Amino acid sequence: MIRYNLILLILGISTFGLTQQLLPIQHDTNTYDQEFILSGVADYSATSIQKDLSSKFLLGGFISTDIKNNSFDLHKGINRLGMDLSSEFEYRNLKINLFGKEKYGFTIKAGYYSYMSSLYSKDLFGLTFYGNENYLGENAVLSGTRFSSMSFQKIGFGVINKKSKFNLSLNLYSISNYAEGNIREAELFQSANGDSLSLRLDGEFQYASHHTFVKGYGLGVDLDFRIPVIIREGKTSYIQFVAKNIGVAHINSKVTRYAADTLLTFDGFSFDELIGDVNAFNSNTDLLDTLGIDSTTITKTRFLPGFIQIGKIVDNMCSSKFQSFFGVRIYPSISYIPMIYAGVHFKTTKWLDLGANASYGGYTTLRFGMYSQVTLKNFNIGISSEDLIGMVSKKGKGQSIILRLRLRL
Repeated sequence: MIRYNLILLILGISTFGLTQQLLPIQHDTNTYDQEFILSGVADYSATSIQKDLSSKFLLGGFISTDIKNNSFDLHKGINRLGMDLSSEFEYRNLKINLFGKEKYGFTIKAGYYSYMSSLYSKDLFGLTFYGNENYLGENAVLSGTRFSSMSFQKIGFGVINKKSKFNLSLNLYSISNYAEGNIREAELFQSANGDSLSLRLDGEFQYASHHTFVKGYGLGVDLDFRIPVIIREGKTSYIQFVAKNIGVAHINSKVTRYAADTLLTFDGFSFDELIGDVNAFNSNTDLLDTLGIDSTTITKTRFLPGFIQIGKIVDNMCSSKFQSFFGVRIYPSISYIPMIYAGVHFKTTKWLDLGANASYGGYTTLRFGMYSQVTLKNFNIGISSEDLIGMVSKKGKGQSIILRLRLRL
């Protein structure tokens, strides 16, 4: 049972992620009366867990020793993983003159977002998939592990400049899931013959334990600002500044918090007896008190999962067959390192665009992606993957699919 709980700890709870934006949003100076935009993301990435292992938790199947070894050999002291499942609908009305100003229209947004990721130690992975046999007479170091998750819904209203495409929306959020934890220091030592162990633990974990769907509320903004840059006479490129889901959330339902800063020593029984379904503590002893873990109920206010991205975007009015796009995505989280990306956009015909890109950072290392985009009259559909290796090989470290639909009237 403990192994499955640890697997859920590694793969199921997280530090906040972000919405993918590498399927290029083209700059278009044309003005349409109305626009309907639907986008969706399913993305998973990791530094050290290969697809042949992670796919078993999604699709089922037997995890062989070779599969475990292949991923374990890639692990370093601290490792990262992240997951993003989200969808968003946006309606733009550029026919109306908002505030009586001819240059302004309005936008309405609604969406669902679920983010998960984690920093975790190599020894935590080892204990999860191999048990404690490999750590007899040695320390299993769990320090530096962080994890959390958040799911929420959004509805927003904003203003959009019809010509420059600058838009700013104010959003209300409904929080449906929240959990996070931090193991600042933890070491588990079991004697060589397995009959005693010691645990040094300094950390905390908290989650919204109330059974209601709505566990809190939030307030935030989305921003899309584009700056024209003259490259040479007759040639202009556009730099886009995007900030999404920037704000705060307040969890006002019951948040249960566990915290520990203790050193414990146990003699006369094994690791499996301590953590198994039948443990060495009798029914009259409270396990949390024995382990020195304090339990309290709190409310929680924290930043929403949000991100900032700055980069050159594709100009839909440009006559060139090839265009470059590149930039950097910044997310203020210890689990996510700034990601840089660059790609090439190829306009094959009036109705078909293709592209390829590479990125480095985020929750993994190097990734390669590509996309296709079809335009038929006023209808546009784009489909993309940011992890081609993960799509075709079990040795990849993630999977990704991004979809965007746009209707202009």
